[in-house]
Amino acid sequence: MRWIVPLLLAIAPVQAAYADSADRLSYVLLTGDGSNMMSSSSDDIRRARALQAGGAPLLFVRQDGVAYVIRNPAILGRANAIMAPQRELGRRQGALGEQQGELGRKQGALGAEQGRLGALMMNSTPRQMGELGRQQGELGRRQAALGEQQAILGRQQAALGRHQARLAEAAKPKLRALVADAIRRGLAQRVD
Repeated sequence: MRWIVPLLLAIAPVQAAYADSADRLSYVLLTGDGSNMMSSSSDDIRRARALQAGGAPLLFVRQDGVAYVIRNPAILGRANAIMAPQRELGRRQGALGEQQGELGRKQGALGAEQGRLGALMMNSTPRQMGELGRQQGELGRRQAALGEQQAILGRQQAALGRHQARLAEAAKPKLRALVADAIRRGLAQRVD
């Protein structure tokens, strides 16, 4: 569940692309285990959750303005298989986000220590000032090193986000075909 926020941030540009596409396909895949996938509006997400019975998996789809819910296990299995690469990439993005968060906590602790030293410098003797300045310099070097690590992780996160967008684009025709098959076979219930 922790990876869902970075995943949502990464697919936000894709969501906009879906909303503006000619066929207007959006979806919410609620798996029942908390590893949900979506490219949809917040209204569709709320609607899908309202249609979810007891946490059971479902696929909520809006295509050309018509909403459907699909609960068929075989169709849901196929939808999960289509989304598996995005889900795995989302896990990687979440892990990277956790590393970024840890670096941020370390940077915050160093900043607090720098503030403490700065306050001590205000009432220090020249000799104490030299030692406090040396400590400030060391903290500054450590802050810079953490900043470099943060920049590396940021570049990695951006690359994963671009890859996520490509995966979403590749999944779109597969999902569209799956939904068409479910509608044709009567396995998609219209909910408009």
